[in-house]
Amino acid sequence: MAVHEMTRDLRPEASGTEAGQPARYTLRLLGGFGLERDGRTVAVPQGARRLLAYLGVRQGCARSEAAGTLWPGSHEERARANLRTMLWRLHRVTPEPLVEEDDRLALAAGVTSDVATLGAAATALLAGAGPLAVGPGVPTLATGELLPGWYDDWVLTERERLRQTQLYALETLAEWLTTRRRFGEAVQVALTAVQLEPLRESATRTLISVHLAERNINEAVRRFELFRADLGRELGVAPTPWLEQLVRAGVTGVTVPSP
Repeated sequence: MAVHEMTRDLRPEASGTEAGQPARYTLRLLGGFGLERDGRTVAVPQGARRLLAYLGVRQGCARSEAAGTLWPGSHEERARANLRTMLWRLHRVTPEPLVEEDDRLALAAGVTSDVATLGAAATALLAGAGPLAVGPGVPTLATGELLPGWYDDWVLTERERLRQTQLYALETLAEWLTTRRRFGEAVQVALTAVQLEPLRESATRTLISVHLAERNINEAVRRFELFRADLGRELGVAPTPWLEQLVRAGVTGVTVPSP
């Protein structure tokens, strides 16, 4: 079972807005920019996307922070003027406001960001909650990187932060599934982490640990040899001795303590 399928029964069916019910917006930043209003795509001007994306990642910030970050090469007054223009454009995009304006800027209450959903899911998993407790947030762990093709300094920083968050959460989820002997799901989750970062030893160690837990020794050894070859070819280094000891211990049935 893939990560996307693990909580599909928990996700509500898409439906139109009922009469009298406020519209719901979904801001998608993982794998590319997108905005939906009750499941229908909303066109957002290119310039205004930057402000909406920044608020979707940061959740809230001072006006001065948004202006300085989004227009770093402009004088303060020019940056503030640009911000006012972007807010004006955003107000023209949808019937309902997308941004709450006060001393601080934030997404409006009816706007949900997939980055926020990912963050909440990862925090819950790292705190020991299982996938059922996390619910619909689990699939966001396997989505693409933040805003591919965007090269703003703040995007590069947040992209790396979110990548690390995804990896730690995926490894934790795979370990949780392994302890409950849900090996098929654990393998799929661990493979997702390996695919996100093939040279990350902790991701490969998690996958190998799942194989060893289900006594699938051949797969554990094969995965170790693939990782060793990739690591040597790409970085000219070898896996840590502890990973090799883990595999050897799995072959002989001896338990190796965590490093």
